Amino acid sequence: MAPDDMAMRLKEIQDKVSESLQYSIDSLATLREEERERLFEIRTRRESVQKELNEVIVASEKAEAEYRRSRQILLDASRSGDESREKEAYERAMNLMKIRGAFEEREKHLAAQRDDLDREERRIERLITRSEEMGNRFRVVLNLLNFSIEGEENGSLSPEQRDFSAGLLLAERESVSLARELHDGPIQKFSAAGLMIDLAGEFLSRGDFGKAREELARTRSHIGDALEEFRSFLFQLNPTGLKDGFDVALNRLVSQTSAVSGADVRYAVEGQSDRLSLPLRTAVFKIIQQAVVNAVKNGRAHRIRILVSIGREMLRVKVVDDGLGFDVEKVRSEAEEKGTWGLMNMEDRASMIGGELTIASEPGKGTSVSLSVPVPLPR
Repeated sequence: MAPDDMAMRLKEIQDKVSESLQYSIDSLATLREEERERLFEIRTRRESVQKELNEVIVASEKAEAEYRRSRQILLDASRSGDESREKEAYERAMNLMKIRGAFEEREKHLAAQRDDLDREERRIERLITRSEEMGNRFRVVLNLLNFSIEGEENGSLSPEQRDFSAGLLLAERESVSLARELHDGPIQKFSAAGLMIDLAGEFLSRGDFGKAREELARTRSHIGDALEEFRSFLFQLNPTGLKDGFDVALNRLVSQTSAVSGADVRYAVEGQSDRLSLPLRTAVFKIIQQAVVNAVKNGRAHRIRILVSIGREMLRVKVVDDGLGFDVEKVRSEAEEKGTWGLMNMEDRASMIGGELTIASEPGKGTSVSLSVPVPLPR
């Protein structure tokens, strides 16, 4: 086969693969929308079942109290020797026992129904998350394939294309991680707050104002924690203050981390950061941010120190913590399987800005993250 015919044949194959990938992306998007509608229905049904369950629990408790009183009345009637009174008390006790039993059966049925809905909710959430991950990966592959086609036509991939491809992969990882953290963090807290409000309402309907106040106080605390986590996520997505250098952004990072985790976090900046470009500052800051998040979330560190040194030709960063430490190679090798890309994202960012990242850690000995990046000479 002639070279031109071979190139044309390869182009046809690549076009078909691109079409197939795009079809898969569109199908996954349709699946996600259908499952999101199903998830909304499940959650609505779950709320209804939980509300009915709460009502049945309250009614069951009242029936139980009435049944105990009827037993005492029956005992008193039996001791009095009044057969008519004893018979009436016995019939009432038996009737209340049946009512109590019916409530207990209804409570068990509703609890089982709620648990089934919880399992279905988790299943759909996992399906949506996996479809998002697959869709993101298909989009990355599609873009890489298109870049590959352009590169072959032009002879090679341009540096801009390589950087953009790496950026797409980085964005895909971060979107999956963010979705997981949002679900496991503030979204769970808001769901719990909703249940707490329902419970407070039940206490109010029973006249137990003390417990209702306690439950509402817990709800307020839960919502406050969730809002603080949302602010932290927004700051991770779009760090503010970097246009003026590192100090403002680092100060906010340190304050937020200390407030949420209770860790002793401090930083120092040496040299002039205003001569660094904003994209460079942003990339470096996000590496620091990821190192701090890892130290608190995975390392459970109590003490974290951040040093940024900007020299004439080199920018150096060091983040040291006293956390649990870990086996670096093991974590790196398991990243793809577990979907934990913190270290890989840091390394990719460093590579994209022409820097070198070193992570030194051992179990029980804390972690040290070092970054060195060449910087433009001052004019």
